[in-house]
Amino acid sequence: MKSGIEKVSDAALAPTVAAVVHLLDLVTEWTTELMDPEKVLEHHRAAGREVTELADLKELDLEHLDEFTRRMALKWRTSGALQGGAMGALAMIPYAGGVAAITLDMVVMHVLSTAIATRVCYAYGFDVSDDEMRHLVDRMVRRAYRNQAPKIQAAREASAAFTAAKGRVRWSAKLRNDHRLMAAVERLMKQFANGRAVPVSRVAKAMPVIAVFAGAGTNAYVLGDVAHQARLYAQTLFLAEKYRLPLPENLRHQDDDEWSPEE
Repeated sequence: MKSGIEKVSDAALAPTVAAVVHLLDLVTEWTTELMDPEKVLEHHRAAGREVTELADLKELDLEHLDEFTRRMALKWRTSGALQGGAMGALAMIPYAGGVAAITLDMVVMHVLSTAIATRVCYAYGFDVSDDEMRHLVDRMVRRAYRNQAPKIQAAREASAAFTAAKGRVRWSAKLRNDHRLMAAVERLMKQFANGRAVPVSRVAKAMPVIAVFAGAGTNAYVLGDVAHQARLYAQTLFLAEKYRLPLPENLRHQDDDEWSPEE
């Protein structure tokens, strides 16, 4: 009978190219909807508010605008986990999968980060063609890129370890030294086996799980963070314009490198 880790490993490698194509089609649909300002206006019209263009939203109260964005971070954490998990699994496919999957994942994350930040701008009555709001979108995309480095490294290491362990029966000092991620998983699994030796094949089966979890966890965090941070920025900018208040110092252009609305 298969152990739990083996079952999860098999499931992690189940996505095929067709499944990834389906996911990319879904991402395209998400992006198309997010980039359509009419969806925001339709929400407010359905609530009985007379709006014909984005500028009309600035006449509404902040609480009305917040209704539209309140669950965005949670929604995109879930969607990010789906997308990241699939790409993490694809990265485990030898040769064609690894680099291509990581590159594709970065492109998808760029597109989604841009689209989410754009939707938040629309939700508070701002047009992304405006320089200030274009600046917000660019900031969000840069922030998303900075937060993805650990995921990429984990996926590469997991894929390399999985390939190196293929067909091996015994451990070697070189295998452990060259693939420290696999050696760390071996030590962890030994604890659950009361110190007994753990076969190379069993540890190798954990590598796809790590790639999937790294992709799912990171992308869930990144997309949720983009929605959350963009929302805070847009709320602040909305209130500053509405009541003619100065923007906080940390939200101005010169602080791009170390910027966060929560600071």
